[in-house]
Amino acid sequence: MQFKLDINLTEDDYLEYNLFHAMQSNTGKKQIRKSRIFLAVVTVILIAIVFLILGCTFFSITYAILLGLFMGLYILFLVNVVKRNIKSQIKKLKKTGKLPFDAVSRLEFHEDKIIEITDSKRIEQGYEVLERICIVGDRFVYLYYSSIGAFILPVPQIKNQIDQDDFLNFLFQKCNIVEYY
Repeated sequence: MQFKLDINLTEDDYLEYNLFHAMQSNTGKKQIRKSRIFLAVVTVILIAIVFLILGCTFFSITYAILLGLFMGLYILFLVNVVKRNIKSQIKKLKKTGKLPFDAVSRLEFHEDKIIEITDSKRIEQGYEVLERICIVGDRFVYLYYSSIGAFILPVPQIKNQIDQDDFLNFLFQKCNIVEYY
């Protein structure tokens, strides 16, 4: 075994990961871009329909201006809407007691695999599942094993348990795609 980390995650850590994924990851950025384009197209279509049905009247012009203004502001502040949505989803999951992460886990990094051990499961995965490593300042390291799933490693916990530079150098040998934020 190369490295062993005991990870204690909080809701805030999970929230930070989801916000990072929605705002910074390629998948999240694509979703926001697609949503903005879709909303702009729908707005133009609605305005065109109103003009086709009612012609160029005071009502249709007022409707077009108000709808365009409303949708423009919505598109502009879509990122804030997404953030608020993520926070409310996590609150709902917490109320039902079904948070999609284990608060306490152990990650063992062997030469050929990663083993995640929690109270309820033990999962072994080879390093070939690692799609990319995202280093978010001195706060988090995310080891993406799919386009939406990642191991969340709080940097302060890494520093307290092992040498961070040795650990990161080990990971860089296992995954070629490293992104810094």
